[in-house]
Amino acid sequence: MQCGISSACLYPCETKDALAQIAGLQAGPVEIFLNTFRELDEDYLAGLARTVRAAGCRVTSLHPFTCALEPFLFFTEYQNRFEDGVALYRRYFHACQLLGAPLLVLHGDSRAKPGDMKVYARRFAALARVAREDYGITLAQENVDRCRCGLPENVRLLRDYTDDTAAFVLDLKQARRAGQDPFDLLEAMDPRNVRHLHLSDADGQRTSLPPGEGTFDFARLYRTLRQAGNRCDGVVELYRADFTDLHQLADSAGRINRLIADLEKEEA
Repeated sequence: MQCGISSACLYPCETKDALAQIAGLQAGPVEIFLNTFRELDEDYLAGLARTVRAAGCRVTSLHPFTCALEPFLFFTEYQNRFEDGVALYRRYFHACQLLGAPLLVLHGDSRAKPGDMKVYARRFAALARVAREDYGITLAQENVDRCRCGLPENVRLLRDYTDDTAAFVLDLKQARRAGQDPFDLLEAMDPRNVRHLHLSDADGQRTSLPPGEGTFDFARLYRTLRQAGNRCDGVVELYRADFTDLHQLADSAGRINRLIADLEKEEA
């Protein structure tokens, strides 16, 4: 159970350069956010893997740049397009294998579209099965403001309709932007099913700040997870306007790691 940093924080810095910068800050988990098709090429991925190994880091998650296309690709009545979407995401699952990333993050369908969560769950389960059975990778549903699973009630339905097999990414800033209490979403996901955390802080004015610079109760979050037997990793994931320099990112991850260490001492 550790906290690292997402390469998404440095967008639009090119992925290989963003990874090199965050990997140079500290060893531990990193999330890689791929930003275009050429970054799925094996030579490019091999370069990313070399950077990770040289820094003594490990990739905790991979984030696809085609997340905005997921409503069109996967939550569609047009079967051929769904199958082409699966073929595309096989490239991401393979990339996960090459990078040692155990999970791929999914945004899913748009909240603006009408849709049946039973159908949603079938599509999610089909893609998750390909990831798991063919590649050994976990497909994890993220709560995203603009997406169907940004709402706790839809998260609960996804769990119900997948026989509680769905895995989740809890994103704190996306919960706030959707007007939801992050702890309501955590409860809806069931802390045992959370595989990854996108961490940010907040105050009365801003919904996304470096952890430790706002008022969010991270101790409560980590205690809830640990009481459920969950030791998942997390990353600081912010927008570029949310921080001023790399040291803020490292300091934020360090605060979370010290909190985790303190909780481990309490439990010893």
